[in-house]
Amino acid sequence: MKKLILFLILSTGFMFAQEYTVTKINGDVKHLSGGNENWVELKTGETIEQDAVISTGNNSSITLKGNNQHFTLIESSAISVSSIKEMSTDELLLALAMEDIINAPNNNGNGKSGNTAVYGTDESSKDKLEMAAGEFGIKRLNGAMQLAASDMKESAVVVARETFRKYPDTKSLSSYRIFFAEILFEKGLYNEAFEEFNEIAELELSDKEKLKVDEKTETIKKILLSN
Repeated sequence: MKKLILFLILSTGFMFAQEYTVTKINGDVKHLSGGNENWVELKTGETIEQDAVISTGNNSSITLKGNNQHFTLIESSAISVSSIKEMSTDELLLALAMEDIINAPNNNGNGKSGNTAVYGTDESSKDKLEMAAGEFGIKRLNGAMQLAASDMKESAVVVARETFRKYPDTKSLSSYRIFFAEILFEKGLYNEAFEEFNEIAELELSDKEKLKVDEKTETIKKILLSN
């Protein structure tokens, strides 16, 4: 079953494989691509491949063109080029299922967790560089929010879930968690949203956040009971 889900997700990714061209740059914008171990400054007119990760500094932005659309990444954000795509709700569910499998303990029958370096958990030098970047997890969440703002909400949720897993400290950032949980609710994924809001309820929340989470949880309960 794990292999089947992995195959379907990878196949979906290949169908959407594309390149983007840099049409506009402001400030400090760099990318990490292929086997490179160093961040390289981007320039207008360059072509960015699927495996690239783009990062913007303060007061910086980049606009990309590809697949008959433009996407702008604003300051203090990061995104994998492969994530800039539209997804269906079914594809989102498939990706969430894969995330659940990755997060599930794998003891291999010996009490020790196994390696989870599968789709979305590449343990390459690129990922190690990202992990050492301190606030990079927050930059990736900012990038995910911009996907949502560009009407790629399903992709945004997938990026957010992957970021919460790769950068565990970001799981305590309640405002981001609530933002992406509300997308699940908006898409009618009530079971997934309910589970997420229950986890968020365990975080340290402001009074306003707690009220929102409680209201959303009760609303979902009523919806689930009526079905």
